[in-house]
Amino acid sequence: MRPRGCQETAGYSKCASDFNNFLFFNKFRPFADLDLAKLRDLYCRDARQAGSAIKLTWDGLMNDRSQLRIAMVGVLLTGSLAVPAPPAVAQAQEQQIYISVLDQNERMVADLTVDDFIVREDDVLREVLRVERATNPMQVALLVDNSAASAPYLRDLRDGLGEFVKRIGGSDHEVAVITFGDRPTIVEEYTWSVIALQQAVGKIFPRPGGGSLLLDAIYDAGRGLQLRAAARPVIVAVTTEGVEYSNRPYQAVLRTIRNAGATFHAVVMTASGPSFDNGRSGQGSRFRDIVLERGTTQTGGRLIRLQAGQFFRESMEAVAEELLSQYLLVYARPEMLVPPEKFELLTTRPSLTVRGRSVGAAQ
Repeated sequence: MRPRGCQETAGYSKCASDFNNFLFFNKFRPFADLDLAKLRDLYCRDARQAGSAIKLTWDGLMNDRSQLRIAMVGVLLTGSLAVPAPPAVAQAQEQQIYISVLDQNERMVADLTVDDFIVREDDVLREVLRVERATNPMQVALLVDNSAASAPYLRDLRDGLGEFVKRIGGSDHEVAVITFGDRPTIVEEYTWSVIALQQAVGKIFPRPGGGSLLLDAIYDAGRGLQLRAAARPVIVAVTTEGVEYSNRPYQAVLRTIRNAGATFHAVVMTASGPSFDNGRSGQGSRFRDIVLERGTTQTGGRLIRLQAGQFFRESMEAVAEELLSQYLLVYARPEMLVPPEKFELLTTRPSLTVRGRSVGAAQ
């Protein structure tokens, strides 16, 4: 901006020619700050007012410098306030696992603590936060083979199944009885009533000429548990090694168990005499064997094979005891965009066996 009262060219020439008449005070060069106040006194100064011009300019400069310091402090303060806060540290998420711990005699172990377990994800050690007895209600789908191959085991079936529903039912846990000879059939819907469950067991009879459809029964039970949004789903299958007539791919069955979040246990009764298979094993029987092996292993369940149905009652009691004696283990996992591919659950006691099924993030 042009100083008031000065001409663009003539005024500037006059001031420029008067350069030698500029006064200096304490080696301060007023013309160096051309944008300060009193510019007219600097450029178009009358010689008679030189002293006052310099004094006024110095006073103005001091005031301006004070204002400049205040402004700079304000900028610094504003800048410090505007600095974004450091991002919050990602907090760990609590992950839950239902686990079973057995000794060398296949008996459940009690009174374990966090020091007895080791959890790793992708070879990275995770902190175990707490271990407590699992008390959430279970929803148990009890699948029973009533095909023709089950006829020799009818008495053992009723005895062992009756003991199982007696132990699991009658509390907060629900049990459904489903047979799968010829087709999956619901004998008793999910109920707490031990009386209703024992009556359902008493209704089980082998179907003459009927074939096993275990894979269809597991698939349907898994989807049903998923639709029920079961908090602690369990599938227990009791089957023979007869012909499996289901054509359902084993991948779909395993995926359904996984999507339902169920623990899968299986008790298989093998024939001591002539097999009901009669050499007709096909794709269905191979798929059944894959589901029995992988399904129990991947979900923390148990696979029990019995020769000619011996010790069936004891085996069903052991499965019931395991379900009722499970632990809920909680560990910390940092927030991750991609879930881990590898999971390891170990115990610090070499003599113990630990199995588990991940529940997911704690609610």
